[in-house]
Amino acid sequence: MERINPANFCGPRAYFTDIDYKIVRFKHDRKAYKREVERRLKVLLLTKNFIVCAGSHLSHEFAYNLFRSNPILLEKNMVIPSLREDKQHITDYLEDKRIEKSLKQSMKNFYKDYVTKGVDWKLIEESSWFKANLLKALRDECSVIRRNLPNLSGGKLDSLLTEIEKSEILTREIILKSILKWPAKEQRILLDFVNLVYHMSGAKFHNCESALPQENYIDYSLTDFSEHRVTLSDTQVFLKIFFELAFETLYKNTLPVELLDLLSFEDINYMRKPIEKSSFRKKYDELIQKSVQVIRKSETNPECVAYDIEEPLEILEQISKAFEGIFKQELPEFLKKKYKETTKELRKSTLSLGIDITGIVPYVGNVATALSLLQSSREAFVNLNQSLRSRREIHDYDLYLKNKERVLRQLIEKYPISEKSVLLDTLDLLVNTISTRIKL
Repeated sequence: MERINPANFCGPRAYFTDIDYKIVRFKHDRKAYKREVERRLKVLLLTKNFIVCAGSHLSHEFAYNLFRSNPILLEKNMVIPSLREDKQHITDYLEDKRIEKSLKQSMKNFYKDYVTKGVDWKLIEESSWFKANLLKALRDECSVIRRNLPNLSGGKLDSLLTEIEKSEILTREIILKSILKWPAKEQRILLDFVNLVYHMSGAKFHNCESALPQENYIDYSLTDFSEHRVTLSDTQVFLKIFFELAFETLYKNTLPVELLDLLSFEDINYMRKPIEKSSFRKKYDELIQKSVQVIRKSETNPECVAYDIEEPLEILEQISKAFEGIFKQELPEFLKKKYKETTKELRKSTLSLGIDITGIVPYVGNVATALSLLQSSREAFVNLNQSLRSRREIHDYDLYLKNKERVLRQLIEKYPISEKSVLLDTLDLLVNTISTRIKL
């Protein structure tokens, strides 16, 4: 297995923690949660160069089912697991797990086949940071966690501090055992904060720190720690600012977020190729970084564990202004490009052999018009007919779909993203891919 030094990461990246079992175990509707996780992953895969997850988070059934149904995530290194320095492979994390024997063997076989890279990390360094920052927050009467535990008795706090201090390698299990007799509400608030600090530690030592908090922070309802009760995350910015604001700039109604579910991870993998050749991610990330810096310019302690959840409303407003300015700059070039494409497609549609394509391919007439099919260009029409060698094959709808799928992949890979309108072009790529998926 190839081992990666996280110090070599550059560009936007994320430490993905939604499959941490300490989050998953509280999800009653696992099917709905899996859909949420997949949606968040798609957003991160479009906007980040690298996504890292803890190797230990792959050692339970929910994570296994997620990757087994989407093996391309591991096969193409779209998500790279981390490996503690004393581990040789992801399968090592399964050894001491209480999992049914046949399932454990299936998991081992799957991970051996698909996990070829791992990000190195050192237990002592990460545990030390986790311990030091947790102790600091718990001792500070003005900290976020102490303000949200106003009724915590001195005896409970002293007992917890003692357990943390004497632990050479601090784990979340040690903390959980120390608070089992606490009231349920106090347990939840403390464990939410412990998870926050723990995942901040993971992001830091995997060189995946972000200007915005990771998705799991929102799952923990840590917005309760904020005066404004406003969520702030990569997904929130992408869907509520980048997505909606771009459509508003174009005087269009935004697409419902559920349409992201139409895109497979294979689609996302192909979309990443033209995006990686452009400056989209760099520009997108710089807008967010600069917006955060404007709000936090007076921040004197960036290592503060509450740093990522302060002033979310102001940050979102600043990010919105930044994106709005760029969209307005890109709009003239984008509209000029779309006008040329529309004119070109209309010319092609009048030269498409003078026949109605919906009459050639059965079942399609009720789904899409001739013009909508021709929007994937005359080349798609030609390629389709080159593959259909007999009348019988022409009536084979499955073959039509396979050819359409192939053409879609080719169009995505070759999609031109202009540096003069990189944000709007990337949005256009996303919308066109979703649109084609609907037509299929």
